[in-house]
Formats: sequence, C-alpha cells, structure tokens
Amino acid sequence: MIEDLWVVLPLRAVVFQTLLLLISIAIESVVLQRLLNISRKTATAYSAILNLLSTFIGWLCFFVIEALTPGFLQTQLIRYIFFDRFVSPNNFSFLQNSFYFLGIRIFIMALDLTVELIGLDFLLNFLVEQDAEIKHLVSSKETEETENKKSRYQKDRESTLNKVKFKAAFWANFSSNILISALILAAT
Repeated sequence: MIEDLWVVLPLRAVVFQTLLLLISIAIESVVLQRLLNISRKTATAYSAILNLLSTFIGWLCFFVIEALTPGFLQTQLIRYIFFDRFVSPNNFSFLQNSFYFLGIRIFIMALDLTVELIGLDFLLNFLVEQDAEIKHLVSSKETEETENKKSRYQKDRESTLNKVKFKAAFWANFSSNILISALILAAT
C-alpha cells in the first residue's frame, strides 16, 4: 500500500519545487535589496511573498493548461512537470525535448515576471504601511482632479519609480530563473 503511494504522489516534484523556491527567494531578495535600496528583511519578505504568489498562480495555470491540451502534449507536460522527463517517440528526441523545455521555461519566466511585477506594485502601493524605508518607492495617491494638475517633476518622478520597480522585478526574476534553468538542465 505504501509502495503504491510513492508511485501516485509526485514527492520528488514537491521537494524540488521547495528547493527551487528557497533558491529563488534568496537570489531575488538580494537583487531587490540592491535595486530598491531596502533592508534585507524587507527584501526577503517581498521576495518570499512574490515567489509564493507566482508559484501558486503557476500551478493554477498548469492545471488549466493541462486540462486543455491534447493527449500527447498533455503527457509531455505532465511528465516534464512531475518527473523532469519527456516522452520521446522519434529519432529527433533531443531536438524535440529541447524545444519543449525552452517553450515551457519561457512561458514560466514570462508568467513569473508578470505576476511578480503586479505583486510588487500591489505590495508597495496598497498593502505595506508607508514607512520611511519604502517612501521613495511609492507613487503618490491623488485624485483624478489633481492628476491633471501634476507638475512635470511629479510625472517624471512617477515614471522613474515605475521604471525602477520594473527593473528590480525583471532582474530579480531573470537572475533566479536563469539559475533555476541551469540547475534543471544540470540535473537531467
């Protein structure tokens, strides 16, 4: 009975996902700390929240996509996600597997970047109390009437802040995903 449980539950995938999350949180917190000029504790908290959120949404997307894909691609996707292997029915298996791996990794990276960028903006503007540490990262909240009366300086400042947020989220996500992709390729 217990032997059958090991076949059904993808424990290897769960452990691997946990280790990758820990690596991602560590890498992204360093990048966020340096680019946003925030403390280590705050950067680690932001990184943990953003990575857990992107992992949750990633799994939701996986289950939706898995349900919508046709038979052979569904098998490829499930075997890759849970067992880090592809099913190779032909002689061009290395090229085909590389194509599948690249497509899946690019989709995951784009999804992570989108979720983390939206999450970082949400964290900085709505959830976190605006203490002195992140005051320089939060755009001012004004009504639509004063939106038209903003000076050039205020508009330029908000544009610069949005660029800094995007740059921080992009480089944090990119650096962790490149390392994770290298670890996955080294493990296979």
